[in-house]
Amino acid sequence: MAYVPSRRKKHLSMEKDELNLNSMMDMMTIILLFLLKTYSTTGQIMTPSEDLKLPFSASNEQPKKELSVSVTRHSIIIGNDILMDLKDLPQEENLINPLYARLTQLSRQAQEDEIRYGKPFNHEVIIQADENTPFQVLVKVLYTCGQSEYNKLRLLTYQESF
Repeated sequence: MAYVPSRRKKHLSMEKDELNLNSMMDMMTIILLFLLKTYSTTGQIMTPSEDLKLPFSASNEQPKKELSVSVTRHSIIIGNDILMDLKDLPQEENLINPLYARLTQLSRQAQEDEIRYGKPFNHEVIIQADENTPFQVLVKVLYTCGQSEYNKLRLLTYQESF
């Protein structure tokens, strides 16, 4: 004697199960948002020139993209413009005139941009100095930056690996 299926099972049709695409799309959206939120773009923001070997530091603070003054072994550079050679630095004065003139011009432009476009002028400058730069040269660059309304100074270094 054969088994007789119940009426309920007898009337069920043979359907194939399908994936619920709405649930899958929700899951993928959540994963995408999670990855975008946790993705870190703290790579190398500044690229030092080949004539510049930065010192190491234990600081964990990441640099921001600001105006950059580079003091290489042979010259002073703002952006990609070479302002002067280090051999032409004044000996008695702390103010470096070509650097002061260029920084003053850039600060005026930044102040005009603040008025016109609302872009805040934060008075920050990042100084990239070679690790073998004499201290007196660094003092002159810092003094000149301070005199030209860039009074928030940061020194760029490599993060020391532990």
